[in-house]
Amino acid sequence: MTKKTVLSAVAVAGLAAAALLAFAAGRSAYAGIQPAVTLDPQTAENNVGTDHTVTATVSGMPQGTLVAFVVTSGPNTDATFTCSTNSDCTTDGSNQVSGSYTGSGGVGQDTIEACVTQLPNIVELQAPICDTATKDWVQPTPTPTPTPSPTATATPTQAAPAAQLPDTGTQPPAGSDFPWLLVGIVSLGALAAAGGLVLRRRAH
Repeated sequence: MTKKTVLSAVAVAGLAAAALLAFAAGRSAYAGIQPAVTLDPQTAENNVGTDHTVTATVSGMPQGTLVAFVVTSGPNTDATFTCSTNSDCTTDGSNQVSGSYTGSGGVGQDTIEACVTQLPNIVELQAPICDTATKDWVQPTPTPTPTPSPTATATPTQAAPAAQLPDTGTQPPAGSDFPWLLVGIVSLGALAAAGGLVLRRRAH
């Protein structure tokens, strides 16, 4: 065996030992810790087609713990979640991470689950640490159609009666109660008498 081969074998063994020590240190760092996940809100009701957000609070685990959100049953089973504040669904400095999804599957109740399956430093857990919540999806309440206000009806203005005209179509003068018919008859008689007198004179 050459010297180079011996050095390579020693390097590989050293790396393996370092990895084993890191793994053991990671396990001991979490020994005796009882990690937990809590979802909020536990129950909620939304209109179909809107977004719903749940927040997972992780205790007993360091910042950067990965949380997996999933709808395990209901009209939105296997919906896609968007995480915040950290988009990779890891916990922030407050050991929290939120997951949101859209309730586009229709009316019904979803069961939402948030789980931690491993701790930072790739320390696998013997069993996932989870919490569940429910979400009820309902149809939006229809908006009532407002009743139109009655329109005020204008009162027609009554026209003043027109002055009664005589049969000749002329405007009756003031004092229209004067006996015009009698005057007319007398006038016609006078004209007839005058005409007769003229005819007699011409005959002589």
